[in-house]
Amino acid sequence: MNDAPANTSGGRVAKNTTYLTLALLGQKVLSFVYYLLLARLAGFSITGDFFGALSFVILFSIFIDLGLTQAFIRQTARDREEGIKQFQLIMTMKVIAAVLVVIALFATLAVLDNIGRSHPDTLFMRWAAVIMVLDSLTLTSYGYFRGIQRLEFESFGTILHRITVMVIGITGLVMGAPPVITMIAVLGGSLANFLFVAFHMWQQGVAWRPRWHGPTARHLLLIALPFFIAGIFTAIYASSDNVLLSIFTGRREVGLFGTANKIVVAFQILPAALVAAIFPAMSAAFVQDKDRLRRIFTSSMQYLMIIAIPLMIVLFLLSKEIVLLLGGSKVWLDAAWPLKILALGVPFLFLNFPVGYLLNSANMQTRNTINIAITVLINVGLNLVFIEQFSYRSVAVISASSSALLFLLGLFQVRKVLPIDWRSLFVTFWKTIFAGFIISVLGWWLLPQVSGRSGEALAAGAMLGTYLILIFLFRLVRPSDLRTMVQRFRRT
Repeated sequence: MNDAPANTSGGRVAKNTTYLTLALLGQKVLSFVYYLLLARLAGFSITGDFFGALSFVILFSIFIDLGLTQAFIRQTARDREEGIKQFQLIMTMKVIAAVLVVIALFATLAVLDNIGRSHPDTLFMRWAAVIMVLDSLTLTSYGYFRGIQRLEFESFGTILHRITVMVIGITGLVMGAPPVITMIAVLGGSLANFLFVAFHMWQQGVAWRPRWHGPTARHLLLIALPFFIAGIFTAIYASSDNVLLSIFTGRREVGLFGTANKIVVAFQILPAALVAAIFPAMSAAFVQDKDRLRRIFTSSMQYLMIIAIPLMIVLFLLSKEIVLLLGGSKVWLDAAWPLKILALGVPFLFLNFPVGYLLNSANMQTRNTINIAITVLINVGLNLVFIEQFSYRSVAVISASSSALLFLLGLFQVRKVLPIDWRSLFVTFWKTIFAGFIISVLGWWLLPQVSGRSGEALAAGAMLGTYLILIFLFRLVRPSDLRTMVQRFRRT
């Protein structure tokens, strides 16, 4: 079918997609580097406090936002002037909510102390609470720019935030600053991001003044309710593992699991970038050409299998070597076990991206939210049963299993939207399993033979080069596929 005609709005959407995709890619890369340096310089107890504190505030932050930012974006896109009025009201609501949520956060910590449960260091939590409030106000401010389709500001602010965190955090740790510098660094990044967006809001003639109008506030909360409910389950899914580990075990376990998890999560930018590029095509094809939608879905699943399955095998077979390489010390060897288990969930984690976006394209986002809710309830329930006895080991098993469950629930719904090309997917599956096994054996033999960063880099390069040869040799990727993929990214 012919592509939609180019127009100003389409050009803006394409630029927005490019800006945000590149910013998220940069953020993930910088975050990964920072977390690895944090693990090396700070040790797993401080790393545990760091991950634990941020996970706690992720859970509580949804009660500051209340889903209002998504409602605000929609209103601003429809009527900019009305959006500005609502911005002033929403920011007032969020300041009030922030005070209540911070009180609730520290009341929760007090309860945990009284019943003999652990939690991240209180000093870390104080800084994390300030970060939580700043980030929530920043989120709504960027909501205005999303509403008027100007995502270049958010893209730059995202990178500014991460660079600021790295500069302050790494400099402080190298110079022997107290451990809490890790949180102060995040606060520095959040403050820089907030001031950046506030300046550009001022340039747009949008300034926050306290404003209250009860009927409008109630109307906004009603509109925001579905976003709020979805946000609760998403926040629990993203942070409950570290929060429960903080409460039922301790900082060491949070540090070990959190570091292993960050290694896996860092690779999520690969499916996120791909799906961000093809989502507009999916949405259009759902309305115009279901056969084309099936081809897009199948090809995206195949591309991600080509990445995810060998990555799973490499992380699983070489978990100890990877932990030693990245952690820099044998004290991190205990992180190899959760990394090995989390690796088994990588294919499900990756393949859920096209599944979820397909359901969104087919106007089944409510079903997607229900799937997340089911997964979250099972995940938390199982963790509450097993976490005290098995610590981060059970958390890793439950996390990988939850990724599989969410993927299977989504795939069951996809079958109702379009027929799945199972034959093509199974052929790709077995070819990638074999290719991944070959490069894992190569790595297993090579890594003990080399020494130093240059030797490790050469071994990694040899494994990557071998895999590139294998994917062409096994006809997993053809030159025509590369041309099609490049053209698709250019159009997006």
